Amino acid sequence: MEEPIPLRDAANLFGVKVDRLRRAAWDGRLAGRLVGNQWLVVPSEVERFLRESGRRRTQTEPATRREGAHMARIIAVAVPKGGTGKTTTTLNLGAALVEQGQRVLLVDFDPQGSLTLALGLRPDEQEHTIHSAMKYYLSTFEPQLELAIRPTSIGADLVPATIRLNLANAELTVAPQGELVLKKLLAPLLSRYDVILIDTLPYLGILVENALVAAHEVIVPLEAEYLATESVSLMLQQVQFMRKSGLNPDLKVSGILLTHVDTRTVLNRQFAEFARKEFGAQVPVFTTVIKRSVRFPESQACHQSILQYDTQGDGARAYRAVAQEVLDAAA
Repeated sequence: MEEPIPLRDAANLFGVKVDRLRRAAWDGRLAGRLVGNQWLVVPSEVERFLRESGRRRTQTEPATRREGAHMARIIAVAVPKGGTGKTTTTLNLGAALVEQGQRVLLVDFDPQGSLTLALGLRPDEQEHTIHSAMKYYLSTFEPQLELAIRPTSIGADLVPATIRLNLANAELTVAPQGELVLKKLLAPLLSRYDVILIDTLPYLGILVENALVAAHEVIVPLEAEYLATESVSLMLQQVQFMRKSGLNPDLKVSGILLTHVDTRTVLNRQFAEFARKEFGAQVPVFTTVIKRSVRFPESQACHQSILQYDTQGDGARAYRAVAQEVLDAAA
């Protein structure tokens, strides 16, 4: 019987990138066993995975995917902590993907409405929002999210949010299959977009659960401070719960994105190394880091993406690089 070996050793043995194997192990395409923060795999399973071009052992994909129909990638930007850059990442990653020719829909799923405000829409002037679409669905079971879609100056479309989204906590809790509502609302739009990004609120609850049920992938922003690592661990546990409970068995982590990094300080440089060591053996960590910069709040105050506001600055280059990593992961 073959002895399992660490994922990194397997990557070296077969001459492939460790991130490719790590993503496959996390989302179930490569059989492995997670021991602590390290994946163990048997070489014959890695050989099988590479020979079959990354397919699962049994095909569990929806018929529309098997037949080659277009399906948008739904990516939730989520971590149960404020100030990590969820809205900044949703906005600027969306803009960078548009620049790459992708059709992008942004969903503001935070009652604070920060994404809506950053894109220049006044929440109190919106007749149709994510909350109104949810209320209509709960009373009719008919998805009409398209009524809430608004074009924006960054080239992506937006589903706006207002503070009334707070009411959904109680509404969804008592609704039948309340955790599936966002998934049902997005389903008719999957053929219209290439990527749908969901900006979430900074704590766990039924709204974030809706986002995780609807999503195919999760990007987890990690602020460059040691106290923030516990929130990432909690998010990874929540992803595993979604998978094991059957609410979303195919949910995967696109990667942990280091944000608010100040490369001038020794502490931040050490933290980046620590984060890659702490989480890198378990899930992908983006190669690109987002440096701390006053340009981000400035751009949002002007209702622009960082790509519009400071086209050749560090922030714009970073989010272009993140977008490329996201696209490469799907290749």
